[in-house]
Amino acid sequence: MQEFDYVALDAQGRRQRAVLVAGSEALALAQIQQRGMTVIALAPHRATGERRGPRGRTTLSAEQLGALLHELAMLVEAGVPLAEAVATLASSQPPGHALAQMLARLRGGEAFSEALAGSGLRPPVFVLQLVRAGESTGELPRALRAAAEHLEAEEQFAREARNALLYPAVLVGSGVLATLVMFIFVVPKFAGILSNPKADLPWISQLVLGLGLWLTQHQVVVGLALAAAVALGASLAGRPWVREAAWELAARMPVLGRWSWHAEMARWSSLLAVLLNSRVPLLTSLAQANETLRRRSLRLRAQLVLAEVRGGKSLSQALSDHAVLDPAGLNLLRVGERAGTLGQTVAALARTHTLHSQQRLKRLLVLLEPVTILVISVVLGGIMISVMLAITSLTNVL
Repeated sequence: MQEFDYVALDAQGRRQRAVLVAGSEALALAQIQQRGMTVIALAPHRATGERRGPRGRTTLSAEQLGALLHELAMLVEAGVPLAEAVATLASSQPPGHALAQMLARLRGGEAFSEALAGSGLRPPVFVLQLVRAGESTGELPRALRAAAEHLEAEEQFAREARNALLYPAVLVGSGVLATLVMFIFVVPKFAGILSNPKADLPWISQLVLGLGLWLTQHQVVVGLALAAAVALGASLAGRPWVREAAWELAARMPVLGRWSWHAEMARWSSLLAVLLNSRVPLLTSLAQANETLRRRSLRLRAQLVLAEVRGGKSLSQALSDHAVLDPAGLNLLRVGERAGTLGQTVAALARTHTLHSQQRLKRLLVLLEPVTILVISVVLGGIMISVMLAITSLTNVL
């Protein structure tokens, strides 16, 4: 028997966290669902400080897992039996890979969803939901492809965001480095003017020369402080509460606010559409989609929507009551509900928000690059002007 950590929503829409003992991940998931709860996250229990050893579970990135599911879907669509397809993929992997465990479970008579859950790949819960829906409807290749496409889309979105911010980050880093060089190596050469009683220095020259002299005298302290700040920033960047706070801050900023909202809605509606089109029940699909929301305030509203839909209210009405979507999106959902094509309309909504988020990001970058260059130019120019003013004031005295 194993212990599993899980996060689930109860019948009232409240989030529950607990530890469950079960024979496998699939059995643990079944036990939670029998209690009338919707599973959000499920993973083997890990003690604090526990690390994965060489014989531990295989860890794959979202991109690698998406590629693996995509290859598996292609083989199954080509008519290759499922166990043989898994064996084909496992043959190209090192010994002890999670695919070998999956193959052993399949040959032992387990369903593919159970084998995938217990293989050690640790796929997201929505992937398991898609696979179970594909097994029940006889459309497993389509479900695998849908899961792979969503994972790849998520990775592409993250990659595009990183690439878009790379150039401004390089500009900021170069500006900070150039400023430090000026303060440490250039400004201190003129710091002797501060001790000249005859020099009538402007306040900006006194400030710049004094700061440069202080940095020269405390280089070790400044270096250690910068290193500690970088290490602390890198450590905090991976904390969920820090990311949540960053998204909340972005939502309140003039330019970033609309972009962050479109990005959140694009992720939410994209996963919801994939799940609905794969015939996953609405409540389960909605619970999984709500977990993609990174802003706490938006996630709380989405949980209230889930509770009201569970109580019998239509999805469009619940979203309207809690102001999750804009009027255009609500009208689109109402059309889908009346026509019985909710999955297709949610997919159209996802494409719309994705397009708007990309456009907003491009506008942000168009604005960010010149602003960054302007700020760096003002800082470096201010340093040079203050030094020149100091030299000029000394020359006037002589």
